[in-house]
Amino acid sequence: MQKSVYRFFTISRFLTSAISLSAAALLMIACQEKRPISGKVPTVTLKSYSGESFTLAGDDKAVTLLVFWATWCQPCLMEVPSLMKLHQKYKDRNFRVVSINVDDPEGQKVKAIIRDFGINYPVLIGNEEIMKQFGGIVALPTSFIVGSDGLIREKLQGLQPEDELERMVLSALAPAG
Repeated sequence: MQKSVYRFFTISRFLTSAISLSAAALLMIACQEKRPISGKVPTVTLKSYSGESFTLAGDDKAVTLLVFWATWCQPCLMEVPSLMKLHQKYKDRNFRVVSINVDDPEGQKVKAIIRDFGINYPVLIGNEEIMKQFGGIVALPTSFIVGSDGLIREKLQGLQPEDELERMVLSALAPAG
């Protein structure tokens, strides 16, 4: 009886230690991946799926909702109609939506999604390097609201309610002061 109790506690202690070490390792990896980003938006030039170059820079003077997404991400696809509405509704106020796809560089799936949804904003081809420049993207969708001053105002992870997204866009469009 004593041997089995001892064995149970020894195994339990081992498992607890292993789980704790695993959790600590995952936390360290997550912290390394999630470097915070602030200040000016990084200047990047990417190709769109139509072959055009698109440069995003801190001196663009447009309020930008920059969205990182993937074709397999259901919340990303659910967000597209809201993004299209926002882009259309506020484009005359110097606002734009720009999206960066991170999983389909050849465009086999993305081109069909652009066509089927009728996406009215630029869809750019992303990669690991661009994700690192934005502090490491660990969840999709991940969006950034960039003010007309080129400063990143918000980093949003996950699907956002349309009214919240619109409120943040309107806040970024409001004159300073």
